[in-house]
Amino acid sequence: MEKIQNLPGSGEVVFYGKTAGLFPLFEFHPLLFPGEMIGEPQTVFLAERSGPAGRKLLNECIERKVPFIIIGKGWGQRIPTDLAAKAARYGVRLVGPDSEGVFTPFFGGHPDGNTALMSEGGAVLSHVAAEARRRAVPFRYAFSLGENSDYSPFEAAKTILEVDDEVDFFVFIVDLIKKGRELLDFAAAASRLGKKTAILQVMSYRGRDRVEDAALKQYGITSFSEPFQVIDGAAAFYSLRGKKADSVVLSGGTAEMKRMLAREAEISGLRTAEQDDGSCIVVHALSAPLESSSFDRKIRSVTKKGHPFIAALAGGANDMERRAASKGITFIPGIRRCMEALELALQRKHGEEKEGFIGPYSAPCPIHPRPTEYDVKILLGSFGIPIAKERLCRSLSEASEAAESIGFPVALKVMSPSIRHKDEARVVALNLQDREELRNAYGRTLEKARLANPKARIRGVLVQEMIRSGTEWRLQFRRDERFGPVVEMGISGVYTEILPEGVIRVAPFSEEVAMEMIRESRGYPLLLEGWRRERLDVEGFASAIAAFSRLAFCENDIARLDINPIFVNKKGVLVVDAFIEKKGRRKK
Repeated sequence: MEKIQNLPGSGEVVFYGKTAGLFPLFEFHPLLFPGEMIGEPQTVFLAERSGPAGRKLLNECIERKVPFIIIGKGWGQRIPTDLAAKAARYGVRLVGPDSEGVFTPFFGGHPDGNTALMSEGGAVLSHVAAEARRRAVPFRYAFSLGENSDYSPFEAAKTILEVDDEVDFFVFIVDLIKKGRELLDFAAAASRLGKKTAILQVMSYRGRDRVEDAALKQYGITSFSEPFQVIDGAAAFYSLRGKKADSVVLSGGTAEMKRMLAREAEISGLRTAEQDDGSCIVVHALSAPLESSSFDRKIRSVTKKGHPFIAALAGGANDMERRAASKGITFIPGIRRCMEALELALQRKHGEEKEGFIGPYSAPCPIHPRPTEYDVKILLGSFGIPIAKERLCRSLSEASEAAESIGFPVALKVMSPSIRHKDEARVVALNLQDREELRNAYGRTLEKARLANPKARIRGVLVQEMIRSGTEWRLQFRRDERFGPVVEMGISGVYTEILPEGVIRVAPFSEEVAMEMIRESRGYPLLLEGWRRERLDVEGFASAIAAFSRLAFCENDIARLDINPIFVNKKGVLVVDAFIEKKGRRKK
């Protein structure tokens, strides 16, 4: 593998300065701190604290156009503004401040490892690195970047993904997920190459974050809650490097231990086999530490075929870990921890494809500056979402003609951007059976519209077919500050109060993902049994949801869009009502 020129720590590396202890991650690596820089290094570890001497050295590095300058402890939370601006002008990347170090296969990292660890902070990473070293679990990359670094964890991970195929497992350690879309896009790219992504959040938002939970699940990102899970996962991936294992063989020292293994394997959803056919992982559970000779015999008996071997103990033991590591054996203390790590390593759940997914629309459909329900439906129709039969009319004669063409019964709605809550203003008339009822409702609803808002600009009256069968659903998209546009679907109508919580996905997504949403919905049985126990058009509904997600992804001027209800019956799918909120406007 050639050195990566656009990655810190992969070219020529020097330490510049005189102050030791600024990079805690290197406590196990003896370092020399030269007084002056020699040569043209790609990466400089600035081994000097802030102050006149530190500022002088940083300025010199910038003027020499060192590609990467890693700034450790002793600089506060931010680089002085003038030096940061100068670095940007010179094309110099500042990693830090508050970085605790950078490992690569060429500098401090383990060339045979297959895990890349990207961290904003340093304290948790230092703990993970020390514990991983004790357990002999290697990392190929470990980056402590600092919370305010202009070089992000995702940028580093993308570079590694592009140039180093040996990495199978990417872990991000962050305080909070702030750049959710970057995380999702990276996970999707990694998944397409058969790589796994995980995240460990040091902090968390108060309460349950349904959008975050849904986004991570959708993109196959594992969420860790404890640092040891990072090491366990790295250990499992390391044991499987270069192997195409798809199942586990359970080898317990006693019948009781074997039963415990089988139970935990079933809980984790692992595929088990009775015998190793060459594509298996052998998992051996120990009830107590073995003597060195017994342990060595067990290792020889299981690994002589060259198959991965993982030892698990029903209660961790440091001596066993050391003994296993000395023999090159992966050891994960605890049966449940072992199975959870293997489940992670054997997963190959692919995220959503992004390239070319938006569809045939070269540009978004124009939206009226002050849209009504009618305008929203034009937009929905341009994305292939079926709309109930309707016509915008500007006179009673037009309304009567439209009703005859559509077929009675019909609904009648006043269209005005100034009247956003039509039901509250009572400008909706439903189930009109004939011309006489239509004529009476036409004048009555217009009068109510004028009473609701005397200054309202009325753009017409919408005549719409009445849907007589099917189940009612709702779709909504809104913009999440971290993950971008998200779509929520759920049951509507009389079931709304019983089943208020919908299913969430990040837009855009495929019909397959839309079908997953439908199946997850608590209202799914209604689609299967349907109106009068007739199976409804589930596939058409999935297609409409996927199209709605493309709209959410394409239309940047919309803050929120609701469809409620959208009817699903045996013949198809029809939108009946919709509401839009453009950016910069609030509901009145």
